[in-house]
Amino acid sequence: MKIVKLDDELYQYIASQTEAIGEESPSDILRRLLNFPQCLNDRSLPEVGETISMFETFEEDQVAPKKSPKGKKGASKMLIHVTQQMENLLNSDAFQQEKKGVNRFLQVLSLLYKENPEGFAAAVEPLQGHTRIYFARDEETLLSYGNHTKPKHIPESPFWVITNTNRQRKMLMIEKTMSEMQLPQTLIEKIRQFF
Repeated sequence: MKIVKLDDELYQYIASQTEAIGEESPSDILRRLLNFPQCLNDRSLPEVGETISMFETFEEDQVAPKKSPKGKKGASKMLIHVTQQMENLLNSDAFQQEKKGVNRFLQVLSLLYKENPEGFAAAVEPLQGHTRIYFARDEETLLSYGNHTKPKHIPESPFWVITNTNRQRKMLMIEKTMSEMQLPQTLIEKIRQFF
């Protein structure tokens, strides 16, 4: 697989052609638009270096190895607990009445961290592209990638996140984080309605 650099205009066009957020890579979108058959070899590519749903790729040395949960029973209990806590947040009056997407974004990330700090850290620390990173443990790191990243502290966590993205991109960041934390797709879909 080759890495291709695109100008902003072309990048925005390809991103706008996504039919199912998080399910298509840029290669899949271009194949569909150009009526090329899907490449069978693409389906067997390893995760390292694979294109993520935010159209950015990880370099091999940026990908943290996935940690296996300590026992299936313990992992299942933790997933059930996180799911319940997230549903409580989503159903709360404060969350539903919140007008600002950035505040909802920070609340979701904060809860994910509080409920599973190790899983959250393993999920967000490798989330970076070629020109910027999305999460860091200090504001200065995010500002070093541009003054307009609008870093915000994730409440009750040691992490900061960029917030100068639209709601769709914020949802993609949440989706990637939750997927890496092995949270259910149904929960991700419930969150999507708020972004």
